Amino acid sequence: MCAARAQARRDDYRHRFTILYEVRSFARLLSFLRPYRSAVAWSFVLAALAMVTTVAIPYVSGRAIDAVAPHHHHPGQLLIYGLLVAGAGIVRLVLSAARRLVAGRVSLGVEYDLRTLLFGRLQSLELAYFDRQQTGQLMSRATVDLQSVRFFLGYGLVFMAQSALAIALAAVAMFAIRPELAAIALAPVPFVVYVTYRYSRLARPALQEVQQRIGELTADVQENIAGVRVVKAFAREAQQRARFERSVARVFSQSMVEARLQARYNPLIGFLPQIGLAAILLVGGQEVIHHQLSIGLFSSFYIYLLMLLSPMSTLGVSLGMAQRASASGIRVFEVLDRSPQLTSPAGAPAGEVS
Repeated sequence: MCAARAQARRDDYRHRFTILYEVRSFARLLSFLRPYRSAVAWSFVLAALAMVTTVAIPYVSGRAIDAVAPHHHHPGQLLIYGLLVAGAGIVRLVLSAARRLVAGRVSLGVEYDLRTLLFGRLQSLELAYFDRQQTGQLMSRATVDLQSVRFFLGYGLVFMAQSALAIALAAVAMFAIRPELAAIALAPVPFVVYVTYRYSRLARPALQEVQQRIGELTADVQENIAGVRVVKAFAREAQQRARFERSVARVFSQSMVEARLQARYNPLIGFLPQIGLAAILLVGGQEVIHHQLSIGLFSSFYIYLLMLLSPMSTLGVSLGMAQRASASGIRVFEVLDRSPQLTSPAGAPAGEVS
């Protein structure tokens, strides 16, 4: 019994240390955005303005629906509402396009910096380091892992902020329309947060293992291509093919673990807000029937609730991107944090080491 408790305590300490290490690695990844502070700020500003225009569309649409009512029928007013909706849509289009251009520049800039830094580190390491490392693993870090980091820092981070802002603005608008209905609609949100936390905790080790096995597969491919003459000279094609199939099977099996986690949690994250949607149709529909809520306001409320569905799903996807970027960042930092064992003394001619 004491041994089991001690093992559980060690596992808990190990888990906490792993989380702390990953948080520090994630913070280091964010530090690569420092040279692009202004571009990142503009990206967030453009995303925020785009979400503000998006939130304005349901409100104007609701007013337009009320304007269609027989006792409030004003053709000129309806035309104004229509132009406002179209104008808001165009503004959102322009802002979203500008944000993607800015985010793309940041993403490619971060990738350029990381590749240059990683290549410089590899050039500074001694030859003995490469004797102990598989070339395929280094290639995987320089391609697959860097791409995961670049995509999250350039796009995923903005998607997370944009989704959180969309949820906050839609919630404020719903509380402004009818607080009781807003409380009913947002009741599933705490469960969404818990499911998202649970998913992130399970997905983190699975994604790290996927990255590791992809690196092993790349190493097998590189070794066979580089040593193809030796393989053919000793007629080892069948054995190497079997070895490659085992590597592919390992990547496939671990990727299926990740796919099963996504299949279990991502649809659940998207389903939970649907419960609030059903409750709103039931409760809000009754208020419309009893003339306690106008059709226009109910339509606005309904559209706001629909707006919450996509950001919550996007939040789950962005969280997966963050987990993958964190796992990839740890693998990249393993190379960047490796100090050269052989260094040149001060004033030594080029090509000489001590």
